[in-house]
Amino acid sequence: MLLRDATADDLPVIVAIYNAAIPGRAATADTEPVTVESRKDWFAKHDSARRPLWVAEIDGEVVAWIGLSSFYGGRPAYDATAEVSMYIAPAYQNRKLGRELMNRMIVACPRLGVTTLLAMFFDHNIASRRLCEAMGFEQVGHLQRIANLGGDERGLIISALRIPPTDLDEKRSTKHG
Repeated sequence: MLLRDATADDLPVIVAIYNAAIPGRAATADTEPVTVESRKDWFAKHDSARRPLWVAEIDGEVVAWIGLSSFYGGRPAYDATAEVSMYIAPAYQNRKLGRELMNRMIVACPRLGVTTLLAMFFDHNIASRRLCEAMGFEQVGHLQRIANLGGDERGLIISALRIPPTDLDEKRSTKHG
């Protein structure tokens, strides 16, 4: 698997992978397909130095994406907190690709300035729950019955992973603290 920064040329396949998740009503609160045009602003908010958007390629085909978004509208006090989102093409699910992508993002967090990684998912999304638990996330919130998916009320789980500072960060805080 090749993991690389997404480019504008990848946006149509990113949108297609995302849209493939909508009918299952387990991975996104969107109920109708989104368009490439509607995702251009979202795409532009990603920055490889702080809030990357990566695509995973297998045999030259983009099969998944993972990205970070600033938490709570990017307010400065939350600069070290980011929300992770990940979507995998249906044909590539259940192959431990999600675990590999999440692990690579977690490893990158210290250089991205992220000390708290948030994952938010529907309470009936067992795959996301299991992945987050396996990666060490802890459930920190459960907003019950806040989404309506075709008449089904669903809740949102908020899970957090604290990212330990790097040795360099510890030396800096000891020196200046």
